[in-house]
Amino acid sequence: MAHEPKGLFRLGGISLVVSGALFLLKIPLDLAAGSPPSSGKEILAWMASGKLPLALVNEVVFIAGMFLVPGVIALYVSLANTDRNEAAIGSGLFAVAIPVLFAVAIVHGRLVYDVYGIHVDDPGVAELVVAVYYGGLHAIGIMLAVATLVLSLAMKRGIYGRNIAYLGFATCVFDLVGSYPWSIGTTLVVVSQALFAAWFIAVGLKLCSLEPASATRAS
Repeated sequence: MAHEPKGLFRLGGISLVVSGALFLLKIPLDLAAGSPPSSGKEILAWMASGKLPLALVNEVVFIAGMFLVPGVIALYVSLANTDRNEAAIGSGLFAVAIPVLFAVAIVHGRLVYDVYGIHVDDPGVAELVVAVYYGGLHAIGIMLAVATLVLSLAMKRGIYGRNIAYLGFATCVFDLVGSYPWSIGTTLVVVSQALFAAWFIAVGLKLCSLEPASATRAS
């Protein structure tokens, strides 16, 4: 039985590192695509001119979301002996955010991918797709801010240590700020996305090095 958590920690850690790296990759792709304009006709032109980076963003988000699943499971197991309630709340919020992430990725895909020859070519529909996508990202940002805060509180008292916990606290703040990309400007958006990705990578690297006995001693 002792080997099972170690294998889970390694799998979850690698998954979080890969997911974090993909979210880092998303930053230059978002910059290449640019922010969406506010009118339907301009959105259609924006879609046409940025089809490749928008398509790559869509693939990156979907794949990064899949890698989050084993990472969140391993994260919960590693923190359960430190504070089961905080581990459950934080990981549970991540578990809720992941399917929302998939849903908004599916919506975002309608900007660049046809389904049975159906594609977005109506200005009103284009406005709706963009509004639902960015509104979904806003909701995800708030959920992940709370989840990161709760998990970081548990990390501070356990095996992850203060450095990763404090990185989590900073990430929490910028997750919340970054959930309003239309209000904060490009620089803060990039900083929030970079911290978000860096926290996943730092947590994943720590998970890879954990031994089951160390996780048990944290209680």
